[in-house]
Amino acid sequence: MPQDPRSTLISQAISPEPWDVIVIGGGATGLSTAWDAASRGYRTALIESHDFSSATSSRSTKLVHGGVRYLQQGELSLVREALQERSLLLRNASEFCRPMRFAMPCHAPLARYYYRIGMWLYDALAGDQGIEPSELLSPKALMEHLPSYHRPGLQGGIAYTDGQFDDAELAIAFAQCINHSGSLAINYVKADKLIIKGGQVRGVIARDMESLEAWEMKAKVVINATGIFADQLRKENKTSIHWRMRTSRGSHIVCPGNALGSDKALIIPKTQDGRVLFAIPWKDHTLIGTTDVPTEEPVQDPHPSQQEIDFIVEEAQRAFEFDHSSITSSWAGLRPLVSRAEVKKTSKLSRKHIIDVAPNGLISILGGKWTTCRRMAQDTIDEAIRLHQLSPKACRTHHIILTEHGAAPPLSALDEMPDENQMTSLVQTAIQHSYARTPEDILARRLRLSFLDQKKAESWIPLVQTLIRRS
Repeated sequence: MPQDPRSTLISQAISPEPWDVIVIGGGATGLSTAWDAASRGYRTALIESHDFSSATSSRSTKLVHGGVRYLQQGELSLVREALQERSLLLRNASEFCRPMRFAMPCHAPLARYYYRIGMWLYDALAGDQGIEPSELLSPKALMEHLPSYHRPGLQGGIAYTDGQFDDAELAIAFAQCINHSGSLAINYVKADKLIIKGGQVRGVIARDMESLEAWEMKAKVVINATGIFADQLRKENKTSIHWRMRTSRGSHIVCPGNALGSDKALIIPKTQDGRVLFAIPWKDHTLIGTTDVPTEEPVQDPHPSQQEIDFIVEEAQRAFEFDHSSITSSWAGLRPLVSRAEVKKTSKLSRKHIIDVAPNGLISILGGKWTTCRRMAQDTIDEAIRLHQLSPKACRTHHIILTEHGAAPPLSALDEMPDENQMTSLVQTAIQHSYARTPEDILARRLRLSFLDQKKAESWIPLVQTLIRRS
């Protein structure tokens, strides 16, 4: 029986040798930041109290994009940055990200010309990325893109290209690259508290959430990259900038097969509440969302309300044939939004990122989104170099191909019930190479089944539990 790889990671974590950088948080921001630091040659440790990407970072709409909505809001610099990062992800993480063609139906007589100007600007901001440019579609051409679209009064539309990815798969890829480089990324290890000496952060007290053993991890730099939970550490450390985290719930539903009748995705540019709605082919299913509901407190495992599900269904039924009873999964994530002033509608808040430094030296990275996580990480480590006298080293992640630096190709999503031998192989791979510890880790974030078909995932839990105990 192969050795549990976690024992090797724990041994590395409890080593008394100090770290250059400790990153708290194993979502998109934390993993990207730790990978940036490790790839520069800094001795880096990332600790995550749950599974990698178990909160917001596995619950996105699965898009690598500049943000059509932010273009409408005039945030050109944010869109330009995101489109540049989209290009890098499509190149450096091609096992996990791919181009996807979108079609936007238009019903007002001049709407498609209005959106055509906007998408021309979108293309111009992207520059030459080798991606198919946008185009004006006649009603006939729009129906060729989306054969199932049935809303009357169609005036044509716009087609454009963005990116699609698997968020949890990419998160695991970053963790694999970090560990392959000789640094450390470990899940189910909590930062109990910060070590403060001489008024400055000098490390963390870490605790293994499985054995409950605790130990000191000393470091030159500690980075708070806990996403929607970032304010919890910031409040304890008298942050120097008066930003506050706001959270907004984005919910999704999933149905089997291709409800749109093609491999193209649908974008509805303005729903009844003013949001953008997507219907996207994903792993032989159709993913539909999202919503924007302000929430009071961050939670690890948010759930969509029935009102949100009904809203998504209603909007989808206006556009294509959709049976409410066909829904196989529904799930939600909380966006980490940053606000300085009181803003009532979270849909108006920016997805820009903020680097906040407390008087004791704790660095917090706030806001942002998956598409821009690499740039967020670069800015954070550059700031750590400036503030904490790390030996200056240039960012390298612009040109690093992940699969050439330790990332394994993702496990395939399951369509049918495997036999016990097949499942045994999948579970062993998830534990040995992808850091899975629980049935949820495997079914939700390694095989993605819980996101595709919740009932089927629940039916596999007993077998997976048995196989984990044998591993």
